[in-house]
Amino acid sequence: MIKFDHYSKLYLEFKEHELKPSTFYKYVNIVNSRISPYFNDLEIKMIKPSDIKKWLYNIDDVGNKSKKHYLGVLSGIFQEALYDDVISKNPVKQIRPPKYKRPEISPFSADEVHQILAHAKNYNYKHYLAIAFYTGMRSGEIIALKKTDINFKTNMINVSRSRGIFGESTPKTSYSIRQIPILDILRPFLLDICHSHEYDYLFITQYKKPYRDNNVFTYKFWQPSLEELNIEYRRPYNTRHTYATNMLYNDLIVPVKLAQLLGHANTQMVYDVYVNYLEKQFDNFDKSIQVYK
Repeated sequence: MIKFDHYSKLYLEFKEHELKPSTFYKYVNIVNSRISPYFNDLEIKMIKPSDIKKWLYNIDDVGNKSKKHYLGVLSGIFQEALYDDVISKNPVKQIRPPKYKRPEISPFSADEVHQILAHAKNYNYKHYLAIAFYTGMRSGEIIALKKTDINFKTNMINVSRSRGIFGESTPKTSYSIRQIPILDILRPFLLDICHSHEYDYLFITQYKKPYRDNNVFTYKFWQPSLEELNIEYRRPYNTRHTYATNMLYNDLIVPVKLAQLLGHANTQMVYDVYVNYLEKQFDNFDKSIQVYK
């Protein structure tokens, strides 16, 4: 009798070799805290779709996006047993994934961007914000920047790595390895920070080491700043949304080019998130137009 526990452990063993440390940690957490307590002691070939539905419907502390992710991990575990011919079919394949509606984005207005930048007093934080608002880069990509990534002759930024609590690695996907133009308004910020110290990384802590993540910026500066400015709180990731929507709204770029700058594989995300958001904004709609002439 082969229990589910055997294949949940085997699945994680394989994933450790396939995933980045940060992603692998998420998988471990899902298996250990969400899946194993319910299924581990069961014989894997006896688990039915109805058992999976009961498990899924009893999860009431997360949204459908997380539930969908949990189902994906669970399916991967059963798939390993299927490959070994221990089961004849994957029971998760007969479960309809919960519907997930992508949350609406809420970009900062141009005025709010200017207020946030003007309010930033800390040196590193101000330069971090400038890069975030004028490139749309992810936080891990920004703190991983080195001086050698900044080419002032071609006016391009090379994005080839990311930093997080699990260390330094390549960016989120292969498409995230990219080049981003240095806008004229950003160039002085980059020149300034590149010449401010002799170390490799752009952003250096007081201990002369690169930042592990952007938490210090978020909790020490970002949150208090928005409160003081009386601006509705959004995550620092919103700088990326703000860059993208304003680039499109001001007709500065076409969707396919924006997808490349943001590091997306295709334009689907751009149309689903940014174009869709802009199409719903009617504040500046020209109401004097003649529909039928």
